[in-house]
Parts: sequence; C-alpha cells; structure tokens
Amino acid sequence: MERVTVLKILITSMMLMTGSQAYPKPPADRPHHFLHVPLSELVAFTPERVPETETFVRRNLLNDPWSPRTGAKNPVLTLVCFTDYNSRPCRQLDASLSRLIRSNPRIAVTYKFAPSPRQPTEAARMALTVWQFQPEKFEAFHHALMAYEGMIDGYSIRAAMRAADVHISRVSPDTLSPLAVNRSLIMKLSL
Repeated sequence: MERVTVLKILITSMMLMTGSQAYPKPPADRPHHFLHVPLSELVAFTPERVPETETFVRRNLLNDPWSPRTGAKNPVLTLVCFTDYNSRPCRQLDASLSRLIRSNPRIAVTYKFAPSPRQPTEAARMALTVWQFQPEKFEAFHHALMAYEGMIDGYSIRAAMRAADVHISRVSPDTLSPLAVNRSLIMKLSL
C-alpha cells in the first residue's frame, strides 16, 4: 500500500502582493475561498481536507504534461504558479521564483499560463509550443519573455525565441486546450 504523506503545493495566484499593498479581503459569500485559509494552512492540502478536488488537483496541477516544470526533477516541494506574460506582478514573481529555485535545488515550479481574457494568448501558446517541441529551451525562452519590458507582442516573442535559440515556425494548435484547462482550474480553486 502506498503511503500518502502531505501533498505540498503552493498555489500562487496571478497577483503578487508586495509589502506596501493592502491584502484583498476574501469574498463574504464564499467562506471556503483561499483567502479565508491561514497562510500556514494554504501550503498543505491533503486528500482528507479537500477530498472533492484531490483527483482534480493531482491530474491538472501536478501531473499535467502540458504544464512546463523547472527546477528539481524529484522535488520535495512543487510550487504551482499561475502566470501571465503581460502582468508586471507576474514578472516580478518570476524573478523571485528563479532566485528561490537557484537557492533551493529541491524545489520545482510548475507554470500554468493564464493570460487575462482581454489580452492576446500568443505568448502563452508559444511557451506551451516550446515546452512541447523543445522542452530543454523552455526555461531560457520563458525568462527572456518575462524580462521583456512592455506588452508582449510578435516582436518580443521572436526576440525571446532568438535569445533561447528556439527554432519553431508556428504555434501548435494543441495549445488552446491547456489554456482552457488553466482557466477552469482558476475557477475551481477560486483564484
């Protein structure tokens, strides 16, 4: 029998709260919203605590082959980061996550791309295409896009591809489905 210990996940929302900003108040009509959970409990979900989402979480957050993963191959802790290339807080978070991975070689980060509904999806779709066809170049491509100042467009995507030595001519049509799954995860987890 497989012994199940604590499933450690840190779910990072699309907003990075800095010390100078006020933290949002949880919605009063949603008592199980993640902002109601103390931070010490937010990082540890177990099947006993959240039985209705355990399979959903494992399948779509931890074991999704469409979600790029960087860091440790066999991590002690996996951070799941919902991110958007056109979000300044997400870019700041990415720099912090890079430092965290370098200083803690037993941590991995799984990226869930969640572009704003009003923003183009080309950058997220190209990142998933790079992950699909040239996974060894994903990290360099991802960091090149995150380092770009301004809104991501075709020029910045091509520049990131050159910086990471990615040779892909077009976005894979298979990348629309993972973005839809990520939006569903955001809804299901009330992020």
